[in-house]
Formats: sequence, structure tokens, C-alpha cells
Amino acid sequence: MAEKFGFKISRYSMITHLYFFFNSLFLPLGLLYTHLLTPWFYYKLWQKTKMPVMPRFLIALFLFDLVHLYNGVELKSFVVSNLLFISSYIFVLACSDFIRSHHNLELRFKELLISNFIFTLIALVVLLTPWRESLWYVQKITNNTPKIPRLALLTYEASYYSTLLIPIVFYYLTKLFMAQNKMPSISILIMAVFPLLISLSFGVIGASLVAIAAIFILHWGKIFYKKYVFHSIIFLLGFAFITVFLLYVFHPENLIFLRIRNILDGIDTSAKGRTSDSYTLAYKVASERSIWFGTGLGQIKTLAPAIVAKHLNYWGVLETVRIPNTIAETFATFGILGLIIRFTAIFYFFIKTKVLSNYYQTVLFVFVFIYQFTGSFLVNVTEFVIWILAFSPVFPHFNVKAGQ
Repeated sequence: MAEKFGFKISRYSMITHLYFFFNSLFLPLGLLYTHLLTPWFYYKLWQKTKMPVMPRFLIALFLFDLVHLYNGVELKSFVVSNLLFISSYIFVLACSDFIRSHHNLELRFKELLISNFIFTLIALVVLLTPWRESLWYVQKITNNTPKIPRLALLTYEASYYSTLLIPIVFYYLTKLFMAQNKMPSISILIMAVFPLLISLSFGVIGASLVAIAAIFILHWGKIFYKKYVFHSIIFLLGFAFITVFLLYVFHPENLIFLRIRNILDGIDTSAKGRTSDSYTLAYKVASERSIWFGTGLGQIKTLAPAIVAKHLNYWGVLETVRIPNTIAETFATFGILGLIIRFTAIFYFFIKTKVLSNYYQTVLFVFVFIYQFTGSFLVNVTEFVIWILAFSPVFPHFNVKAGQ
């Protein structure tokens, strides 16, 4: 059956499908199969290099840990979170090696595109049954609205699923705008973009639009003078305009417009929680131990509930408090020094891998650079994969110098 769609099942296909569709299935929140496979990943890396893996990373982490232990930590959470952090880093190394050495990435993307669309069709059917919450994330999209379903498939929430989709969506949109795709444009838009849209993840969709706009601004001279690109842009803008116009005329109080208004008015709890509230909480958490070094891994859930109750006047019982923002969580955990290390690494690889010389790398970089300020979390493997792809020149047919 699979061969009719142009691919056949292989161990690489199984690995990518495990990561994309089943990574958290039946596991406790926060634990993934890619974490459980860490010993195997490490062994394969050691087998390939015959050298110790990640010594500099472990030394840096050890120095931070010494400071955090001196300042005081809740030991169980500290140890577990350190193991999770190290596991995530090993996954990054293994994933980077896979992406750079695997010669059939385009085939893997095609497999995921088709499989995801099939799962989406199944999810649309399940939506009409009592089991819809098995594939849909059902919650309020903003204040004063009913709960609505958002596509999440077998992941634990819609925003995580939509972040998973980004490398696939941008890959096929890049092929579309560069006239490199053999599939009809409407097929690409339906198979790649439609699942992202029905996830209703405003942060991911918003960062995607900014990333696409950045490509047009950076390369307007190469893009707007190509007829096929111009026609595609006109089609997309026309479709978007007609959709917004019809919504405004026939349903001005729709949930999308309402959420946009709430975000602009600063009363959307989800948007505030992922932005301003996250930075405020991160600063107060870091201040409990050290602004420069942070509080240490696993300490946010120990310190944050009391801070939220005291400074945000929350009177309920808070069993778990998260900081759903990568930059804010980095600050709370590793302090100002952690942020300096993070941004130094980002700009070092940005320059070293010549991100701006490749359309696909550029659009991924802009997306994930923006998204880290508005959502995600410190050990989000989907975010790591986007960073890796942004810094991996594995698709030379998207190079700017290729005359595309």
C-alpha cells in the first residue's frame, strides 16, 4: 500500500514516524520515547566517533549544577530534570547526525506529509464521535468562549503538534514558491497547510506568517519578478482576503476574530501566559536564588506556586506551575549567563552555517527565533529539530545562489 504513494516502509521511516506521531503515546506528561531511547542514541554516536560524546556540554552543566546545589535545590526534581536535560541533548546530537548523514530526507518528508494527511482525515471522522478527545485537544480558545476542538492527533496538545508540522509545511511551501514541486499547488496547500490551520495554534501560525514575510522582504528582488511566485502570492492573498471578508460580513463574532481582539486588548490569558506573565514569573523565580545563574533544573515547579500565589494573587491550589516560554524558562533556570550562552550559540551557528544563503534554512530560523520568545519550553524536542534543520545545509536546491 505504501509503495503506491512512492515510498516503502524502512527502519528510517519507522523512526521518523515514531518521533512525529507516537513519541508521547501512553507516556507520562514530559516523557518521550526519544528520551527512553537515549542509551541507544548515545551508543550509536559513540560507535560512530569512537570518542567521548558531549564532554564540553557536561562540563558546562556541571559548573551550573555546582552553583545551584550551593544555592539550594529540591534534590529529586533537580536530579530528574538533569537526566531529562542530558537526554534531550543526546537526542539533539543524534538527530543532527541523522539529518546531516541521511540521504533520503526528502523521502522522509514526503512520507510524513502523506501519513499526517491520512491521520488528519481519520481525525475529522473521529471528531463526530464520542472519542474526539483522543485526537483533538478540546479547550477554550480564548476568554469567554466555549471549548472547541483543535487538531493534536496523538500528541498531548495542539501547539506541540503544530510545531511538529513546521519543518514539513515550510519545506513544501518553499518547493511551491520555487516551482520545484511536482504535486499541484492546491494539493500542497491542503495536505501541508490545512492540518496546521485546524490546530488553531495562534502562536505557531503567527510566527509562521512573520517568517514567510521575512523571506519576501529579504529576497523581494529575486521573488516578486518570477511569474510563478507572483501568481502564487496573488492566489494566497486573494484567498485570505476573501476568507477574512466573508467572516467579517457573515460572522463577525467568530472565535478567531474574538481571540485576535482579546490578544490586542491584552486580556487573552493564553497569550499573556506565554509572554508577559512568563517573563514576570521567570524574573521572580530567578530572583529567589540568583539572577546570574538562575535556580537550576527542575526548580521552577518548586518555587513558582508560592510566587504565583503571592504576586499574582492566585488563591487556588497550584500543584504544578510551568513557564510556557523557552526564553523565560531559560532565564529562570540558568539566569543571565544561560541566556548569554544560548544566544551566543544561536548566532554562532547562524553565521557558521550561512543560514541566509538558503531559503529553507532562513524561514525556519526566523520562525524558531521568534517562537522561542512567545512559547515552547526548555527541552522541547520539536523546537530542537527546527533549530537543527535551520543550521543544516542539507537542501542545496533551496540555495539562494542557485538562482532560485
